Amino acid sequence: MKRNVLGLGASLGLVACSSPVVKTTDAAYHSITGEGLAVHVAELASDAYEGRAPGTPGENKTIAYLTAAFADAGAEPGLTDSYLQPVPLKEVKRTDMGFYLQKDGVETRFQPMAEYVSFTGDGRTNASVEQAQVVFVGYGIHAPEQGWDDYQGIDVEGAVVLVMRGEPSREGDDSFFMGRDLTPHYHQDSKAEQAARRGAVGMILIHTQASAGWPWTLLQSGGAGAGQAFIDTTATTAKPQISIQLSEPATRKLLEHAGLDYDELTQAANSAPAGGTRRLELTVSSFFTGEERRFSSPNVIARIAGRSRSDECVIYTAHWDHVGTNPIMAEDPIFNGAVDNATGTAALIELAAAYAALPQAPERSVLFMATTAEEKGLLGAEYYADHPLCAPEKTVGVLNMDSHFPFGSFKALTVPGYGFSGLQAYFERASARIGRTVQPDSNPEVGGYYRNDAYPFAKRGIPAIYAVGSPLDEELTEGSEILNKYIDFVTTKYHKPKDEYDPEAWDMTGIEEDVRIFFDAGLELANSSDFPNWRADLSYRALRDDMMARGRASSAASGQN
Repeated sequence: MKRNVLGLGASLGLVACSSPVVKTTDAAYHSITGEGLAVHVAELASDAYEGRAPGTPGENKTIAYLTAAFADAGAEPGLTDSYLQPVPLKEVKRTDMGFYLQKDGVETRFQPMAEYVSFTGDGRTNASVEQAQVVFVGYGIHAPEQGWDDYQGIDVEGAVVLVMRGEPSREGDDSFFMGRDLTPHYHQDSKAEQAARRGAVGMILIHTQASAGWPWTLLQSGGAGAGQAFIDTTATTAKPQISIQLSEPATRKLLEHAGLDYDELTQAANSAPAGGTRRLELTVSSFFTGEERRFSSPNVIARIAGRSRSDECVIYTAHWDHVGTNPIMAEDPIFNGAVDNATGTAALIELAAAYAALPQAPERSVLFMATTAEEKGLLGAEYYADHPLCAPEKTVGVLNMDSHFPFGSFKALTVPGYGFSGLQAYFERASARIGRTVQPDSNPEVGGYYRNDAYPFAKRGIPAIYAVGSPLDEELTEGSEILNKYIDFVTTKYHKPKDEYDPEAWDMTGIEEDVRIFFDAGLELANSSDFPNWRADLSYRALRDDMMARGRASSAASGQN
């Protein structure tokens, strides 16, 4: 385990001893340094913060550090008299689980963690299904606009549905479910909602590393956590009462008991709507038990007030939370979360300081929001999006930072959701300043755009972008040193105790460049009169257009009174 090497006190001392700097925009830009970012990463990812899980002593230390750092940076509280926006949460911590199949009077038991992991689907602490019919429903998608319905001609009332991750695809057809990019239908919450609407009591989600983007060992190590969180005061979307992640080998075993071939069935599911949909000649039983805890965990929000249009806002976001500790891992129980996401949180602090160092505030207000419970389902961002401090129609754009890599200088900036909104043009100009190329995600099939804090804003129509420094795609050749670094991170560090800050191994140059790009892009936006919009063919466009129209109507009505 890595120990803290620098604290906030040290950073304040360095600031106090430094020479006065003339306030210029260029000086503010260059005040963002890898060394300054490393101070915050080292602190937040130290063992003292116990993995920064919401509702733990590690949270208390994190919140104290962030509020002090934002105040020292010169950013005012985002709320009237506080940096904290409390988010009411309910946590259900799993205590036991079971999963069995029945065929011809014989019961087969699946091994917990090795083959499956059960979760509460709808927030209840105890759930069970007994000898329920299993229905394979392909991708579990109902998408009339694509002419696709995996539930066509099948009744799943009282059944457990077996569902593939991802979306159907057609070679060379980028108009079909957006080609390699994904639509919101991909999201497992959408699949759960479709199943619950039709009366399914459970959902089995098939895990493959290719479709999930992370290995099964992540679940086995505890990196997904034993506790699930839900926003306590928000009505949850209907979901089946029990949800099961099933490994690919275990899925093959289940289908073999039903006399079916996994590869043939999944290929049929991709070939046509309901192409693989069918009842399996077996039943399953499953149970989940848990303990409930209610608590509040804050989004930490700082603000630089706009000098002329303070009601219009640019929002920077990064989640401060990680997954905490796992006591059964005796050698190293702390999931430090250095890359994920002490890097993004450190960026928020340094950005706030850079904005405060400008010769004058930007035209629009800028919020710096460190969100809670991202690892539990983007819950802090979801709560803010429903309880905004800046009116949605006045929110110009959301710029999200998550998991920046300490692998040295990069030649590219990767944007999941490439070309989705006009925000990208700001990042293209900012990237050009340091010679970077903006490129699309090389692996959009894992749904990176929908798995970060930009998405809760996007699905409500507010333009939001997530971007991260990276090599050019052509640099990621098999066996290359840089590709091996990414493979090592995903396989040995992502959501594992080894995601630690190492001052000897980390090269902060690329992260420094990332944060400077975010500064330039956000500052240009904050000084403009532009309201970027979504690409015309995206469903978010109509939401944004309606939002802006309602805002104009409200302003006109207010002006008449």
